[in-house]
Amino acid sequence: MPRITSLLKSLCGKIMAIPMRLTKKMYRQMALLTIGGAVISVFAFSSTGFAGSGKNAVSAAVISSSEDNISEDETEDETSDILDNAGLNNSTVEEETIHLPRVEQKETGKEKMERLLEERRVALGLPSLTVEDYNNLLRIVEAEVGDNDVYGRTIVANVVINRVRSSKFENTITEVIFSKGQFSPIRDKRFFKVKVSEATIKGVNNALMGEDYSHGALYFMDRAYSTRRAVAWFDSSLTYLFSHGGHEYFK
Repeated sequence: MPRITSLLKSLCGKIMAIPMRLTKKMYRQMALLTIGGAVISVFAFSSTGFAGSGKNAVSAAVISSSEDNISEDETEDETSDILDNAGLNNSTVEEETIHLPRVEQKETGKEKMERLLEERRVALGLPSLTVEDYNNLLRIVEAEVGDNDVYGRTIVANVVINRVRSSKFENTITEVIFSKGQFSPIRDKRFFKVKVSEATIKGVNNALMGEDYSHGALYFMDRAYSTRRAVAWFDSSLTYLFSHGGHEYFK
């Protein structure tokens, strides 16, 4: 019996010790729970009794604003993560100057011809040099010395250009060619019937490019096909310079 009594006392002591140990371990947690419950009760009472007015209204607004800020921060964090994963950032991107390739419009054949003739007009110091002037120069050279070499054709072109530069004659190639009584192919209409050859084109182009073999000649004649009166005037009124390809040149 004494043994049984002693066992019971020991068991009761252990049982009584259990609540004590639990109380010591849980004391702080229970205190926090109690305080938290009281705070929640106060806010619930304030919200119900005063409908969010007065100081509580201000507190509610502050809490709401804080929650909104947290939401925006979370959104910005997510955006930054997406940009970082894409190898980008959310900083301002500076505009870059875009250099587009220059698009040049092609010249038409006529436009190119006009441009080249204008360049030669300036180089030769002529008042005018149009496509019409160029075509007429080709025709008069072909009609006058179509049986000559390129050199001879260049000389005749030189004579026409010399006349444009001289104050004694007209101011354009076309006007010089069509001046009354100056070129026989105009009178007998050969000028309008000729077919311009490659040799004439080359000879005229040489003259326009600045080749000048004329020694300043303003006149030329072929004695075999000239009247006595014309030959007499050339010999008596002009200065002989040289002959080439059956033609004599004067100034």
